[in-house]
Amino acid sequence: MSDHRREKGLLMGKLAFKTLRENVAEEIRLKILNQELTPGMRIIEQELSDELGVSRGPIREALRQLEQEGMVEYTRNVGCSVREITLQDVYETYLLRSNYEMIAVRLYEAQFTEEEIAKMEEAVELMRNLTIENYSDVVSYGCMLHAVIIEKAGLARLTKAWSDLEYGEILSCNAGFVDKQSVIERQYPIHRDLVDVCKTRDVDAVCQAISDHYMVTVKRLKNEEQGGA
Repeated sequence: MSDHRREKGLLMGKLAFKTLRENVAEEIRLKILNQELTPGMRIIEQELSDELGVSRGPIREALRQLEQEGMVEYTRNVGCSVREITLQDVYETYLLRSNYEMIAVRLYEAQFTEEEIAKMEEAVELMRNLTIENYSDVVSYGCMLHAVIIEKAGLARLTKAWSDLEYGEILSCNAGFVDKQSVIERQYPIHRDLVDVCKTRDVDAVCQAISDHYMVTVKRLKNEEQGGA
């Protein structure tokens, strides 16, 4: 495991104190995000064990966790592989995630503090500087921004339900085998628009912006699937 990944909290982490299983699961998510493991590719437990320097037990536990999340799947007599991503997968995760955020916004009536807006601005500026070299940050920067929206409500169960869908960001980044550069180029403008609306502190406008923010990805993938623009 590289020092770089340790420093970044293995991508999604708010790092806290993670178990070995959780850290291994994060490493596998990184491989899927970075397209080292692509949809349909078989995952060999022994290869991961050798690479990460851990026994096969935590590898197996991590894969079971990722199976529950919908990122990998087991096939009889074949083993574990990266799950093929569908438009429905992205739609469901984004529908839920956006609604959790809208629930939060309505609870505190979109009254973001200047400090909270500043945190969102910080995330947006980080997105402006995304490159292929730091592509693995594409999900963590987005989560950094959206976490401000959900956590302000102060509801632990709501935040957990939202956090449990973080893997949906990886699914959307890999849906349709999109190239990394195209993903990078979309991040700044769509998040810039969202933050600008949050600054208005208009509840209905912010909720609509959140819905539009998530659903624009679904619409784009649908158009690509149908061969449209």
